[in-house]
Amino acid sequence: MRVEDPELFDRAYLLEDTINQRRARSGKDPVYLTRFNTPLRTLVDPGTQFLPLIDDIDSGCDSGWRMT
Repeated sequence: MRVEDPELFDRAYLLEDTINQRRARSGKDPVYLTRFNTPLRTLVDPGTQFLPLIDDIDSGCDSGWRMT
C-alpha cells in the first residue's frame, strides 16, 4: 500500500497513531493494524523496492498446474 497508494497508507498510519494516543491516555497498551506487532509507519521503509509477485508475470499457465 505504501508504494501503490501512499495517501491511503498515510491515512492508515495516522489512524493507528490516533488510536494509540487515545489508548495511552486511558493507560492501555498500544494496538497495531498489522499482525507484526509493530507500528505501521516503521514496518516498511520508504523507498523499498518490491519484487513482482508470480501472479503478475504471464507464465502462460492458466490452471496453475504444470504438465511435465
